[in-house]
Amino acid sequence: MKDTIKKIISFVVVIGIAVFVVLFMKDKINTAEPNTEVTDTIKALSNYLLSTDSNFTLTEAIVTKVVDGDTLWVTIDGKEEKVRLIGVNSPEYTKEIEPYGKEATEFTTTELLGKTVYLQKDVSDTDSYDRLLRYVWTKDVSDNLTDENLLDYLFNNTLIKEGLAESNYYKPDILFQIFLEETETQAKENKKGMWQ
Repeated sequence: MKDTIKKIISFVVVIGIAVFVVLFMKDKINTAEPNTEVTDTIKALSNYLLSTDSNFTLTEAIVTKVVDGDTLWVTIDGKEEKVRLIGVNSPEYTKEIEPYGKEATEFTTTELLGKTVYLQKDVSDTDSYDRLLRYVWTKDVSDNLTDENLLDYLFNNTLIKEGLAESNYYKPDILFQIFLEETETQAKENKKGMWQ
């Protein structure tokens, strides 16, 4: 019981730091130089995830179909599941065609189709369309979550970095939101993809 309370308190502290950075340090986040407050927050999140089982369990899956930039089908233990990436919103390329929708879809297809990925749940399991809500990792980093691994292997972040998605969140699934927002700021500054 005490361990559970300690884990909850630790998580609340980390989220509190994250909220503080977003609300009170926004002007510093928007600078081109590396932001130590954001880096410290990422490290705190990393340490929290590695020290608890609660939010950092990865499930291996194979990508079988790409719907658009932020939605795909996977096979998990022989079962087909539709997955919606958490924290991102790519331009539409299904019923509605938006600028950079094709590019986002093609990028996700090239990077993920037929490949093994590792899915991470945040708080919610599914959305109102019964899609699994997940962070998609291109490498199993469950034993080594670092800033570099967040940059290199979190595909949700990669889409934003390439200018093929915006950071977008729906509470309560906000675990990496500060990190994704910082990446969007850098993509805009670098005029990547849709930010040209």
